Amino acid sequence: MSSTTSTPTALSSSEDSGIFKDFDSKLVFERCEAAVLSNDTKNFVLEFENRSAQCALNVDLEGIKKVCSSERTGKLSTRWINIWAPETQRESLVAIATHYGFSPRLLGLMKCKPLTPQIVPITTHHNRRDFWHTPKPRPDLEKTFQEKSIDIERDHEIVESPSTQSEAIDLSHYTIVNEVWHYASVDWGNKYLCIGYNSLYNTTASLKIDPEATQKNQNRPAGKRVWMWLVLCDDGTVISIHENAYPNHDALDHDEQRNLGIIRYNLRNVFCQISNANESNLQNPLETLPIRSPSLKTDGQPHASAADVPSLLFYYLFDDWYTSYSLVARKEHQYGTQLELLRARMFTTADLQHVDDLHHYGRQLAVLKRIYQSYSNLIERVLEGSKKIEHSKSTMLDNASQTQRGSESMKINETTMSTSIGVPISTTARVRFERLKDRIGLYCLNEIQDCIDEKDALVLLNFNLIAIKESSAVESLTRITILLAKVTILFLPVSLMTAYFSVQIADLTVFGKLSGTQEAKPIYQSLSRVFFNKSKAFFRSRSTPESKTKVLA
Repeated sequence: MSSTTSTPTALSSSEDSGIFKDFDSKLVFERCEAAVLSNDTKNFVLEFENRSAQCALNVDLEGIKKVCSSERTGKLSTRWINIWAPETQRESLVAIATHYGFSPRLLGLMKCKPLTPQIVPITTHHNRRDFWHTPKPRPDLEKTFQEKSIDIERDHEIVESPSTQSEAIDLSHYTIVNEVWHYASVDWGNKYLCIGYNSLYNTTASLKIDPEATQKNQNRPAGKRVWMWLVLCDDGTVISIHENAYPNHDALDHDEQRNLGIIRYNLRNVFCQISNANESNLQNPLETLPIRSPSLKTDGQPHASAADVPSLLFYYLFDDWYTSYSLVARKEHQYGTQLELLRARMFTTADLQHVDDLHHYGRQLAVLKRIYQSYSNLIERVLEGSKKIEHSKSTMLDNASQTQRGSESMKINETTMSTSIGVPISTTARVRFERLKDRIGLYCLNEIQDCIDEKDALVLLNFNLIAIKESSAVESLTRITILLAKVTILFLPVSLMTAYFSVQIADLTVFGKLSGTQEAKPIYQSLSRVFFNKSKAFFRSRSTPESKTKVLA
């Protein structure tokens, strides 16, 4: 697909007629700044040095070819080519790759189509009872076993599912970077140094994070992932290629436009710092970048030489400190806030659902940790490769100077320099890369590791709180049991008497007869009572007249 054919407004430069405008002009600067935040802008080309700068927007294919083929005389030492939505500008990418000698593989990866978001249809869920009781056909186990039997001793056959085969067929660059967020790439060529990496932007909210709004059951960090290519060329050109954040979107809504501003925040800051008409650095000194402006003069020299500017531009496009600060570097970042609120909820109600939430937080933190580890490894590879290239070049120059002298040695040096692989970064940029690596380890990786450790501690805390809750329940039940036991002691005598009188034992006949409690016999009085009654009757009978008459007779 050809690149966009919109022609830039007529510009004042005579070398590139009708393409570039003075970027130090206030009117041009405001227009270009607004274009950077617009989704309709496809690319821009910016050429600058310490005294002048010129910019062109939406350069077409012929303009890209003209820019690449034009030779700079040193007036404009640094060139920045930025491309958004590279799948719509493939011919421009081919022109750039042909000029700088990109490998076919690298060019093919840059031209890949991004993944389009798929709309998942909403299915109507049936009754859960009907779902679980839906009859399923039972396969013929014997037939299945015979068809899929594998010799275990040989074990040389690997059976792939149809889904795995289809994914292998549809595998592309953006499929990999979308599945593996910590994927990164470093490519060295004769005329370029190219790095590719994923950037994660905090588009959920600004500085106040609502934990309840965060989607649950997500194993990836919340935010917008965008792939980016950065290329440093040997002629002082820096090329930045960005994945289309919203493919197949003709017009962005309010939220998408806000997210686009967050995604392009660092690029907009670097872009604005190159113009002398920029006044934002007066409001926030932390965003001031020494790309064009000289430092406080001590020896009359500017802050960066012309040879250092491309490497510095390459570094500042890579160092997106605002995104890292909003994600994990600041004190109350989103994961720290979520863990703290979850900890407070644990003390209110300890539940196993908290373990599931902590599991997802842990997965997100693990992905985020691998992303920053990939940045650290990327910096290490760039620094080591740059040192090796400079060492090899210095060795070639020393050997050539020792063997030959004069103009012939200069020709040999030019030949050896042109055949060497890679473009080294400047010393000033190297120092900043080393500082960035230390900041990643100190402010990002350590903070993420602390959150992971806190997550593990909260898991143990949740189980301990559940155990304490269960022990408290057991203790309350024990107290109730003891209270019931105490109450039953009051009824113990009655229970003993009831138990005694309800038991029939043959050995207790004597005691039953003596006490008058023996059952199944007509004994209703005890022996002592019978004896007493008979004695009383005897003495009573003797005292009557009839008894006396009987005695006399």
